[in-house]
Amino acid sequence: MLKVQLHTHVQGDALDHIPYSPKRLIKRAAKLGYNALAITCHKKVIFNKNIQKIGKKYGVIVIPGIETDINHAHVLIVNAEKSAEQVDSFDKLKKYKKAHPECLIIAPHPFFPSKHTLKKALIENIQIFDAIEHSFCYTKTKNYNKPAIALAKRWKKPLIATSDCHILKHLDLGYTLVNSKPNIPSIIKAIKQNKIKIIHQPISYFKAGRIITRMIFQTFFKKFIKGK
Repeated sequence: MLKVQLHTHVQGDALDHIPYSPKRLIKRAAKLGYNALAITCHKKVIFNKNIQKIGKKYGVIVIPGIETDINHAHVLIVNAEKSAEQVDSFDKLKKYKKAHPECLIIAPHPFFPSKHTLKKALIENIQIFDAIEHSFCYTKTKNYNKPAIALAKRWKKPLIATSDCHILKHLDLGYTLVNSKPNIPSIIKAIKQNKIKIIHQPISYFKAGRIITRMIFQTFFKKFIKGK
């Protein structure tokens, strides 16, 4: 089984101020025993030969990805090409998937109380999605993942655990084990076939609050920098 992280952010993200570089993320992933990770920055595919080379150096398969916006809601495209930056509607997403069957389309944190979550739009466009995210951000008594779990079960979609990493020390809050050979096509195929096991556990209200506050600060700080 491969240890895989499919939702991470790094320096250069279009929406959030992320203080660490792709290299630091990859080094951290290697230290935690990851075999593969996807870099999925907002609105931007951050991937090049140097990042790929760093991944090989540390024994981590780096998968290009993006967290794009459709009507302000977020959608993950894993194993994405640069053209994925132009996907801003479900019609374009459907066309992109048809043209790039090697990609993996995931609904991130779909039922959380935010304007950036899919909610009803996920149900209306469920056939486009290959998998649904199980967010790290839940407690023993409050879990917005429950409707996502039910929807994944109903439509027989793989449920993917991630850390939605904006803070490097929290990279391991949730991840997925994939029964696959160590290469991108095999990993994507195995996930679509649900040959996976998700690893996650509830966190405290205090920890959840600190993480959410930090993420909100990083978003506002990015807007402040852009506005200067």
